[in-house]
Amino acid sequence: MTFDACPEFAAALDLNPGKGDEASAKCRDADVVIDAEYIASETGRRSHEGLSEDDAKRALEAFINVTTKALKKGDRLSVGGREDENRGFGTFSISKRSARTGRNPQTGKEIQIAAKSVVKFKAGAELSKAVN
Repeated sequence: MTFDACPEFAAALDLNPGKGDEASAKCRDADVVIDAEYIASETGRRSHEGLSEDDAKRALEAFINVTTKALKKGDRLSVGGREDENRGFGTFSISKRSARTGRNPQTGKEIQIAAKSVVKFKAGAELSKAVN
């Protein structure tokens, strides 16, 4: 499974979409948007003392900042697991794609596709088991 970064995330990581990749670099409409309001509402369902929306926003921003910094350095980021990357939620990493020659499907003309870095997400065993 790959993780298509939103433009804001891609910009923070300095990812450079190649020609023809503009459409794939755009955010897609999601079925569920995880934002501060959603996190606050989910934590409040199970207890009388759920997270406030401000606390949830700070936690989400911290996660995004830590993820961005780790990936910019070339580190792999394991979420919800320990040293074993196959456990827990999953692992974010950066993969390099080499420059290559592609073909415009409408015209058949060859085009050069620039090298770029892409964000990948590999689901952990626990997440994979939970959805199957």
